[in-house]
Amino acid sequence: MFEVEALPHRNRLHVTLRGFASLADVEKFAEDLERARKRLPANGGAHQLLYDVSPAQIQSQDVVLALRQLVLQSPRKSAFALVNASALAGRQLRRIFDGIELKIFDDLGAANAWLDDILLGSQSDVLSRR
Repeated sequence: MFEVEALPHRNRLHVTLRGFASLADVEKFAEDLERARKRLPANGGAHQLLYDVSPAQIQSQDVVLALRQLVLQSPRKSAFALVNASALAGRQLRRIFDGIELKIFDDLGAANAWLDDILLGSQSDVLSRR
């Protein structure tokens, strides 16, 4: 199912989907996501999102549609990294995240490093404007 971790020091949400989700899991995920979002710094602007679906199975069409609706309602993100290890799951993910700017990785470490580089660049931009 879904695990959501808030990383306030990085202004980042880390989401992991494991196994096969139900519509009830998606509803709980939406609640957990909102709760985690509130733990991020209010002045941090748009947050980063790290979404790891590498341990997930192919989801039902109902779950795919529910996740698509959730994505469309989600606040703006400053950077979005998606970790996926399956070509078949990639087709589902393209439907869920169609029109959303993101970068896909096959390695969690590489995704974290990319987001950290963006974060460090953003912080140095703020410091140089002072």
